[in-house]
Amino acid sequence: MRHTPAPQFQAEAPVAIAFEMLDQMLRDQAEQHGLALHSGHGRSTWVVLGQGEYGARRQGDGAVVFARADSLDWLFTLKEAATFHVVGLGCVTAQALSWTGPDQAGANPPNFSLGRVAWVRPLGANFLRMRIEARDIARLGRDMIHFRIVLPQAEGATEWPRLSATGQAVWPQDLHRPAYTISAIDVDAGWLETDIFVHDGGRICDFAAQALAGTELGVMGPGGGGVPQAASLLIGGDETAYPALARIIAAQAPDAQIDCHLFGTADYPFPAHPGLRLTRSPAGEAGLAAILTGGVDAEKVWIATEKARLQPLKQAVLRHVPKDRAHLAAYWNAAL
Repeated sequence: MRHTPAPQFQAEAPVAIAFEMLDQMLRDQAEQHGLALHSGHGRSTWVVLGQGEYGARRQGDGAVVFARADSLDWLFTLKEAATFHVVGLGCVTAQALSWTGPDQAGANPPNFSLGRVAWVRPLGANFLRMRIEARDIARLGRDMIHFRIVLPQAEGATEWPRLSATGQAVWPQDLHRPAYTISAIDVDAGWLETDIFVHDGGRICDFAAQALAGTELGVMGPGGGGVPQAASLLIGGDETAYPALARIIAAQAPDAQIDCHLFGTADYPFPAHPGLRLTRSPAGEAGLAAILTGGVDAEKVWIATEKARLQPLKQAVLRHVPKDRAHLAAYWNAAL
């Protein structure tokens, strides 16, 4: 049931899918990702993500999928998320979803900007820092952690995404677009920086190691949640999450207490903070999970690591912390 005003911007698409199937999908999403779940007297269900929400409501024998947000870029991001999960049910194609809304066919999606590499520099022995110059990145400066780098084609001209007549992004080419952390951003100057953990087989690593100044690439986002803030925080992650941990540490008030657990061995320049306790966990995720089984002494929890290694931590944390105070994310999957 809604207790707050609906976000300003809205879009919806009718689907020939039973509401009960969509309701279960949304509940599964809330359970898997720790999202806040809301229900409107059995007639509608939605989850809150970032600066908006997406969900479904009954309509005759089918349903209407909807997205709502406080900005047009977040509205589009949530439409894309809803489309992805609805199509994943196997009942409809993305082309079958005709979204209402203000999008202009043929334009770039509102959450996409074309950018260029300014420079790439080593950051210690294990990371690279890449600065990207791009226009129209104000949407990424709202205390968001994540964005997506869209790599150009390795050979030949790159065709960037465009909007279809039904308001969806059309990708003429299958471009690699992984999520990364915004390490620093200057909206007025038109640049952002991201830190890349160097490892074998990483397509972004290979791109960054060879990229010349001026190389074109895409910037998408925002994505994921914002920066958590609290009087006391328990945070942790492996090397892939170190840049996000650094963003979180830097954003806390001087009197905040931050208990940060590192599951990797790589060096990284974490910011100083008077309330920071930095612990390298020799037993990794399983060791911290064993400790947290007895209780969690923190107002909020934020942990990101490999999918399988996250599971014992998720079980331990959610015994003691409500889902709306815990962000537990799988940053990668060793099985893939």
